[in-house]
Amino acid sequence: MLELLLAGGAAYGSYKYTKSFVVKKLRFIPKARRGLAPWVAGVGALLVAAPLAAALPLIGGLTAAAFGAGVAGGVYAGDREVEKTNIWGDRR
Repeated sequence: MLELLLAGGAAYGSYKYTKSFVVKKLRFIPKARRGLAPWVAGVGALLVAAPLAAALPLIGGLTAAAFGAGVAGGVYAGDREVEKTNIWGDRR
């Protein structure tokens, strides 16, 4: 049960942080807004979290996978948010 809560928290936190990072910092970076970017970011986050999941007993593979999925979803949602706003960040 605790691992499920940790996985949900990791997914939610990584999604929120990555989405705001894409909207605020990567707004004008065209390579970060390509179709393959969420997949690359998600797999990269999974590969970074996998050794940590192997080393700590409470953090398992589910948490690492949820973290990677949260990052990928955040990149995708941030890209969609940028498309809906103008250059100053205001909604169209």
